[in-house]
Amino acid sequence: MFRILFFLLLVLGIGFLFAWVADNPGTIFVKWDWLSMQMTGETGNEFGIPLTLAIAVMILLIALVMLVTGLLRGIFGMPVFLSRFFENRRRDRGYKALSRGLIAASSGDLDMARTASKESGKLLGEEPLVALLATQTALLEGKRDDARRNFQKMLENEDTKLVALRGLFLEAERQGEPAAAKHYAEEAVRLAPSLPWAGNAKLSYQAGDGDWDAAIITLDANRAAGLIEREKAKRQRAVLLTAKAMDQEAADPENARSLAKQAHKLAPDLVPAAVTCSSAASRLGDIKGASRVIETTWKKLPHPELAQAYSVVRPGDSVQDRLKRARKLAGLKPNHPESCMALAIAAIDAQEWQEARDALKPVLTTRPSERACLLMADIEEGEHGDQGRMRDWLSRAVRAQPDPKWVADGHVSEEWMPVSPITGEVDAFEWKVPVENIGKLEVPVISSEELQELAKPVQDMPAPASPAIEPEPDNDAELTIEGTTSSKHSVVSPAAAAIAEKALQSETDPDHGEESQNVTGATGETQKEKPDSDTRPKEATATETSPANTSTATASPEMADPANSNNAPNTKTGQGEPATVAEHSKNKKPENHDDESDEFPLKRRPDDPGVHPDKIADGKKKGFGLF
Repeated sequence: MFRILFFLLLVLGIGFLFAWVADNPGTIFVKWDWLSMQMTGETGNEFGIPLTLAIAVMILLIALVMLVTGLLRGIFGMPVFLSRFFENRRRDRGYKALSRGLIAASSGDLDMARTASKESGKLLGEEPLVALLATQTALLEGKRDDARRNFQKMLENEDTKLVALRGLFLEAERQGEPAAAKHYAEEAVRLAPSLPWAGNAKLSYQAGDGDWDAAIITLDANRAAGLIEREKAKRQRAVLLTAKAMDQEAADPENARSLAKQAHKLAPDLVPAAVTCSSAASRLGDIKGASRVIETTWKKLPHPELAQAYSVVRPGDSVQDRLKRARKLAGLKPNHPESCMALAIAAIDAQEWQEARDALKPVLTTRPSERACLLMADIEEGEHGDQGRMRDWLSRAVRAQPDPKWVADGHVSEEWMPVSPITGEVDAFEWKVPVENIGKLEVPVISSEELQELAKPVQDMPAPASPAIEPEPDNDAELTIEGTTSSKHSVVSPAAAAIAEKALQSETDPDHGEESQNVTGATGETQKEKPDSDTRPKEATATETSPANTSTATASPEMADPANSNNAPNTKTGQGEPATVAEHSKNKKPENHDDESDEFPLKRRPDDPGVHPDKIADGKKKGFGLF
């Protein structure tokens, strides 16, 4: 652009010059003996030349001189020109090969990268990018030692020093050399403080080593260099302060409380900061301050660790005092699952079983979790000692959705840590359900009616309706369970009824070979399969006792009497109904069966441990060994 403007100005100036000369004509007289001799053959003559022509001749002479000068310069400078031409051509070929090699190395084309690396090395020599391409090719070939030597050579060149430090840092991390990796990161930070990878790596290694003061200084430097956002820097600073406070809590609780309080102000929802501050304050006797910190964090993020710390904020409290404190904490975040479970735990410790059940009801009727089911198992065992119900809740816990845990980069930890053990990132742990448990089959939601039914004590449950059975005069039918004898109309627990259902099965009629069963449903009505016309319906009781013969049903196959196996009752009962035994006629004798072909009809429930040894004496069966 400047050259065009200069050319236009020059032409314009020459035009103005010739216009001015034309407006002011004149003649230039030249007295030159040689010219006079050539023109007239005499000397001393003068020649007149118009001014315009004289100027034109002068410009022509100047241009001619410039042309001749340029031509001579080109002739004498031809070797240098040719050398420069071929050098530029060689460089262009080298850079084209280098470009192809870098693209091939990035795309993983090893053959092309190797060929381009050799070609660019011949054409470009000691070019820094050639060394980089050779290093990448060596990495593709798996020659780590060659790559490391190339990086060491690149450290000597100022243009490639930072690239070499980055490569050496990555190689040190790959080979598990944290000290070397930390050294390269610190050297890179010294040369270029604004490098994100170097600043973050230095911070991670210092935090991983537990050098919290140096890590805080590095964090401030990264924030000043613009490597991290303001909010993220505040959060990471709170994490580092919390970690430092946790280390000093036992030895210096005063300083630990100060550090944890700073962290709590920077991140009020950071659970470990609140727990550490509360614990240190409790050591110093500041109960009100310890409680206030936990209450503030609980309103933002309810957490089981907060509930645990809140319950022991005053050492030596009774279980009733801890229950009152749990009620207050639950009131700060009502209907939250963590509030419900915190209150339930305190109620269980205080043996307030009904309050514990009421506290867990919102959780169980909306989204039963593993902890909630385990707490219900504790309630059933602690209040009634009911092993059957306890096992039922334990089975629900196995199928329930797992509770959240501390997770960072796929690593699940029981305790919070300031740095991820996988990547070394600060503030990587999150309170969430592990990824491998997401989508797990959840236990079905329990309805309020079902929960109320499960909460009823065994002795308060009504006996289901059963058909009236008229006993024979000489038989006293009694039901023996857990070593206690009761009439056949006594209330029987659902667990005993379920075991009796499995234990007492139908017997094939010896005359007709067809099965006749009494099936008792949940409504208490008895349904019968149609027997043959000459088959009598069999009445069901739990135990048939007569002077001549006694046949007792047990839940353990080992305690059965093979001689009386054909006299076993044939009855099926629904879950939750009392068990009954079919009473045979005294005059009717069963057919003889081969002992080897007989299959014992009694089967044990999976959760039935069998008859207790204390209930067996002199080889006589005393009753059902339920739990």
